[in-house]
Parts: sequence; structure tokens; C-alpha cells
Amino acid sequence: MVSHKKIGISFFVMLFAVSMITSLSLQNNAYAADQGLSVVATASDGSDEINLTGYTGSGSGIPVTLTVVAPNGNVVAIDQISPGSDGKFSTDIGVGALWSQDGTYSINLQAGTGALYSATLDVDVSGGSTAETSVSIDNVGIYGEDDAYSTKMDSATEGSTGLSISADAIEGATSFTINGSTDRTESAVTLTVVAPNGNIVTIDQLSPGSDGTFSSEIGVGGPMWSQDGTYTVTAEQGDATAYQSTVEVDIADGAVIPEFGTVASLVLVIAIASIIVLSAKGRLAITPKL
Repeated sequence: MVSHKKIGISFFVMLFAVSMITSLSLQNNAYAADQGLSVVATASDGSDEINLTGYTGSGSGIPVTLTVVAPNGNVVAIDQISPGSDGKFSTDIGVGALWSQDGTYSINLQAGTGALYSATLDVDVSGGSTAETSVSIDNVGIYGEDDAYSTKMDSATEGSTGLSISADAIEGATSFTINGSTDRTESAVTLTVVAPNGNIVTIDQLSPGSDGTFSSEIGVGGPMWSQDGTYTVTAEQGDATAYQSTVEVDIADGAVIPEFGTVASLVLVIAIASIIVLSAKGRLAITPKL
């Protein structure tokens, strides 16, 4: 008969494997859900104030640096915002005397290193007052119920929905899909993918449909994708910020965000349990006899 000691060792090995898998899964999901920067800028028509609210996952103690650039390139405002312990932040930007030039003012935010923690929002100002504005950018990665990863960047202003894209992929996939929409249905969308080392790995032009939507599946195989890290996908229609959108996709070993998913964890647990049961039935010793 198989000794109680050997059964105890088998049970300990299985329990240790389950604990390690659960810990890794929870850590990966928490990390993926918290990355990035999201921000919303709103202003009423004729107002002298712009409200910003947002979230950053860059970590406590890292401030959000804010600069506002006028149409002529001059910096008209600069500030640092301290997020709360939950990563949320909020501030109001006053439209003062330095905002005398009519045109589009760019609000630039940086909450860490990399494009995932940067955002640029455009607000139109005329006669020292804002146009009605609702602009948002969301660079925060999200894992849904199907374990698909997406990161979105959206921009919209009054009278223009602009250009927005999102990247979707299943963990460990060898391709990902770019989905987007634009209100410029007659202009081609230039899609560029840049590797972590700055090299362009692919470039393409997409024609939006009559409803403004477009889609492209991008394979990650081949030597151009051999570098592990974050690849930046940019979609553009001209020079206007509202028609430029960027998402980031993590690649490792030629696959999209490969992680130890829940299904794989369950399969491994079942496999370990099966081996232990078979070993017990066949009186196979897990530890060598002395």
C-alpha cells in the first residue's frame, strides 16, 4: 500500500502548485487592469474654465504633469496634480489673459514614462472663452470576462467625433485586431506599428466604410516582431490631434500578451491531480526508497 507519508507529499505538491498558479493569475490581472492613464476634459460654451478628471495607474507619489500650449506654440499654463491613493485626480484650468489667441489649445498630461501614461486633449478657445467641449482619452488596459485585452484611446469635440481606435487580442494569440471609427469617411487612415526599439514594423492604409468604421488584423510573426516589449500602433488622418489615435500592445516570444490564463491553470491542476491518483493506484513511489 502507498504510505500516508507519500500521499501527504503528493497532496502538498498539488497544493503548492495551485497556490502558485492562483497567485500569478491574480497578480497578472491586477497589473493589467491598473496600467495607463485616462482623462476627461469638459467645458461649457462661453466658459472661462476647463474641468479635468482622470485616473492614473503609475503608482502613488507620481504626480500628473500638466501643460497647456497655445495655437502659436507658447505655454500658457503648467501645473502638477497629485492623484489620490486610488489613482484618481481632478483639477480646473482657468482660461486667463494668456489665452488671448483664438484657436485650438492643447492640454498635455504625463503621469509616468511611456505613451501609456501620456495624453493630449484639444480645446477650442475664442474671445477668451471656451467652446462646448467633451474630450476623453483612455489608455488603461482592461481584461474582460473572455480574458481579451484591450486598450482604448478616444477623442471627441463638439461637431466632430474625430478618430478612435482600440486593439483587441486573446492572450497568447499570434495576431491582434485594430478596430476604429472616424467621421472622415472619405479620407484613408494611415496605420503604423512601431517596435519598442523605435523601428517601424508595419505600415498600411485603410479605407473607412460608409459608417466610418474600419478594421485590420495584424500578425505578429516574423523577424520584425522578434523584440519583446510594447509595440505602439498609431492611426492618423492628417495633422489634427482629434484624428490621431494610439494604442499599445505587449508582445513576448512572438505572441500577444502571453500569460498564464485561468483555463491553462485549471488544466495544469487537473493534470497534477491525475498524476497523483494514478501514482497511488499503481503503487508508484513519488520519493525513492532508501
